[in-house]
Amino acid sequence: MASPTRPTSARIHFGLFELDPAAGTIHKGGIPIKLQPQPYRVLLLLIANAGQVVSREKIQQHLWGDSTFVDFERGINFSINQIRAALCDSAEKPRYIQTLPRVGYRFVPLVTYDTPDTAQPVSGVLDWPKPALEVATPRRPGHPHIDLPIGPLKPLKKRGFVAVVIILLLLMAGFLLRWQHRHSDDQSIRSLAVLPLDNVSGDPSQDYFADGMTDAMITDLGKNENLRVISRTSAMQYKGIHKPLPQIARELNVDAVVEGTVLRSGDRVRITAQLVDAHADKHLWAQSYEGNLGNVLELQSNVASAIASQIQAKLTPKRSTLSKQQFTDADAEDAYLKGRYFEQKGTIEDLQQAITYFKYSTDKEPSQALPYAALASTYVSLGHILFLSPQKAFVPAKNAALKALSIDDSSTEAHTALANIKFLYDWDFGGADREFQLALQLNPNFVQAHSAYAGFLNAMGKSEEAMTRIQRAVEIDPLSLGVITDVAWELYWARRYDEAIAQARKVVDINPNYYPAHVCLGLSYEQKHDFSSAISELSKATGFCRDKCFGLIGQVSALSGDRSGAMRALEQLQKRTYVSPWLVAIVYTELGDKDQAFNWLERAYQGREHDLAYSNVWPMFDSLRSDARFQDLERRIGLPRSIPRP
Repeated sequence: MASPTRPTSARIHFGLFELDPAAGTIHKGGIPIKLQPQPYRVLLLLIANAGQVVSREKIQQHLWGDSTFVDFERGINFSINQIRAALCDSAEKPRYIQTLPRVGYRFVPLVTYDTPDTAQPVSGVLDWPKPALEVATPRRPGHPHIDLPIGPLKPLKKRGFVAVVIILLLLMAGFLLRWQHRHSDDQSIRSLAVLPLDNVSGDPSQDYFADGMTDAMITDLGKNENLRVISRTSAMQYKGIHKPLPQIARELNVDAVVEGTVLRSGDRVRITAQLVDAHADKHLWAQSYEGNLGNVLELQSNVASAIASQIQAKLTPKRSTLSKQQFTDADAEDAYLKGRYFEQKGTIEDLQQAITYFKYSTDKEPSQALPYAALASTYVSLGHILFLSPQKAFVPAKNAALKALSIDDSSTEAHTALANIKFLYDWDFGGADREFQLALQLNPNFVQAHSAYAGFLNAMGKSEEAMTRIQRAVEIDPLSLGVITDVAWELYWARRYDEAIAQARKVVDINPNYYPAHVCLGLSYEQKHDFSSAISELSKATGFCRDKCFGLIGQVSALSGDRSGAMRALEQLQKRTYVSPWLVAIVYTELGDKDQAFNWLERAYQGREHDLAYSNVWPMFDSLRSDARFQDLERRIGLPRSIPRP
């Protein structure tokens, strides 16, 4: 049997894995992976020859030598299968071990080594080659190793010499073409998805923490002006779903993906990430970062910066500095991440819970911009769905946004929140336009800014620009139900009702409980005079939008001629503590009672109800557009003069 060989203490890294030859262990994101001794030795052999073909005969010789009689074919197959199971690899679409039928195997990912120390070798495992530098240059996969037979040199005839030269030139040209293609591939990454980082702590209650790290990394990478980064909502569709990366790349239309793990233990955090060419399913880069809870956002920012450098994307000059992102209080940071988790769930109760966490975070660390910006966005959401009065929603939202910008004037989220406030509450439309554009300059991939800006452009009478803008949002967040529904709303406001219905139908077919799509469907059916379908769709959303949906049902009833149904809706609305006067106004408008409609519109104006900012595009006001009172209302709001519609 072959004599045992000995390694150095250098550790090996590939993908999300770390292998310690001296200890005989392998970890993924800090979690130990079980692998029996014989497959472990085969893995070490393959890694030592990364990028080269290792024949089955060489594996046989390494494991058993010449004097051992075993069924080595079955033994090799067993070892390779065990390695693939440990690495979650497959023979059909290999990411780690490629099979060359009837030849052998090739280890394909990038391999790096930690700095070796002077510790004494340990016997019993493969002798690992020491890297020449602190971190050895990764051995890139895909370069075939060619063994040329070496024999006595003989004189060559002229014709033979020319033939050899031609062959050598062809081989060199092939190598150069392969090298050029490989490097051009690395530089051609123009789109990226960050897949949900796996929570490998073993504690499901820590999912919010891994999700928060994913969100932060998406935001940080989104600031690359030359890179399209898929938004969080679409990326999160792949949480817990292990599809082949080429399939994910096709579904999201991206060139590369980032995947990784988050391990939180006590007050320590480790983030492990790798960049993968999604089409070729080829590892481009991998690294682990470790630190204290108080600076986890700094850790993820370091990861994002490393990825950006790998794809040679230039960060925008106005990107926020690391010190502005770093929390110093672990409780404040944890509360911020929990707030993000609840905010993304999106129900009224969850948004209220998010506000509680964001306020706690700002109280614990008032010098940090992130929770103030998130607080502003959440208040805007509650105001937009008419749960809070404009004064209780947009005033604290504005205070929080301005506070965030006083700390970090490059906060994309704070600029977007302020743009919405200027648009929906201040009615400072020029200022809103500037804030939207500034937000998108800071982060061209911030999908919330694209969607909100599209609504603003439509309200300003620029429907074609709005459609262009919302299509950009779809490119960034192709699987988001919210973005798909926003497309339906832009079509509705552009009076393209059949298209709006078809678009909203896509959403409810995926998720029958997604209320904004039902609202858009109901109002689109109303304009088609399909009143029963309109009321049916709006009724499906009342569990979420509550008073707003009751008001919309009332105005559909009025338009359909069901006066008693409209009056019942009005009675129900006026029993509420806070009801937007705009909801009452639209019911009276469809009842044909213009005096009452303008009475309630004036109350809405005095209360700065945000729906008045869309007065130019709401179809329910078409019957009022020729009235001087409506034109005066538009003038006082500051809207461009609407075009009279039939």
